[in-house]
Amino acid sequence: MKVLVVGAGISGIRTAQLLEQAGIEVAVFEARDRVGGRLETINLPEGYVEAGGEWIDSDQQRAISLLTEFGLEPEGHEQFPGRVLYQGEEAVEDHVWPDAEADARAIHHEATELCHQISPEPWLQDHLADLDKRTLASWFDHLCISPRGRWWVEAVTRSDEGEDSSAVGLLGWLVGYKHYLERTSGEMSAFRFPGGAQSLVARMSETLQGDIFFDHILHSVEQNEESVQIWCKGEMAFGDRVVITLPPPVLRKIEFPFDFPDEKLKAWETIGSARAIKVTLRFKRRFWLDEKWQGRMLSNLPFQQIWDSGREGAACLSAYICGQAAVNIARQRDPVAGVLRAVSEVAPLAQEEFVEGWLHDWIHDPYSLGAFTSLTPGSVRDALPHLATPVGRIHFAGEYASSWQGFVEGALESAERVVEEVLESGR
Repeated sequence: MKVLVVGAGISGIRTAQLLEQAGIEVAVFEARDRVGGRLETINLPEGYVEAGGEWIDSDQQRAISLLTEFGLEPEGHEQFPGRVLYQGEEAVEDHVWPDAEADARAIHHEATELCHQISPEPWLQDHLADLDKRTLASWFDHLCISPRGRWWVEAVTRSDEGEDSSAVGLLGWLVGYKHYLERTSGEMSAFRFPGGAQSLVARMSETLQGDIFFDHILHSVEQNEESVQIWCKGEMAFGDRVVITLPPPVLRKIEFPFDFPDEKLKAWETIGSARAIKVTLRFKRRFWLDEKWQGRMLSNLPFQQIWDSGREGAACLSAYICGQAAVNIARQRDPVAGVLRAVSEVAPLAQEEFVEGWLHDWIHDPYSLGAFTSLTPGSVRDALPHLATPVGRIHFAGEYASSWQGFVEGALESAERVVEEVLESGR
């Protein structure tokens, strides 16, 4: 059997690895000129910084086990708890204002009660249909008492979801929230990839026997009873099966010139993609440490969230900006200057110590069209049941087609699932 894998992100490379370990011939096709996909590491003279996915939660065992497989240990950090700034008032991340803490507790209590009602297949639970139609923002508005508390739950959620709560479906958010019910403080974003996330994918790719074809943008897929064919840059490749690991906004652009299931197309149209960008600021030194500040902050300023992102000596702060604010900043003539001005409001030395900066715009990246999966209203019932299902000889993987949507853990989960699917088809 020969399997074509489209996409050299971590889900595609992991899929190729596992298939080869099972004795399957594999060829990988990638639109970019590199591996990693939305895992991209920027090397600097004095270290590096992550332009894309960066964090591993402490309970994400697939990601941690993959590091162990390559003789690596997950790298911890000491930035929690960070500073919190709201309309000129400051607090600490694990001890915010009483009204904000009360609203956060109310959200957690109500979410926990609702999560206990959700089965592993929530799209079959008709009594939850109204939750799927409802936005997360409307639910927050109903439960929060104070404006400051409402801002706080939005700030925390936006950082996790990569989106404004007005663009997120309540039921979809609850499906993801179930992962967090047994967690204690500090488990989220507990670790980072030693050496950089993209370097891990590169090491994985070096273990492959089959070829990786770069600069091959997938245009169309055809299949018959005996084979599957893909078209990339005017070239055709044949295989017995194909695994496509591209995100839904990109899948919508591919031609499937045969009787393709309407429910699959609707699923790709329904599910969202987080509007999230990173703006990285590089400085002469870590001046924030002089102020006994670790660099992490959540705020109501344009940068929304920042942290010390420089590794191995690089002095960098990265701003993570999500939702409509991300769209607005990406449209600015000089997004870096705008974020630097905002950071300077809370760290005046930033202007003096600044060296250079970059915008990492995942919203408009043509090969991702968004940072990661976001479950919009309607996604649970109209999308989730159909995202991972194969269509004949065509199989689908990626973080969106997993239970850990939006995480490297989900990309790895989907790789394991799709490999079993392919192997079962050949038995």
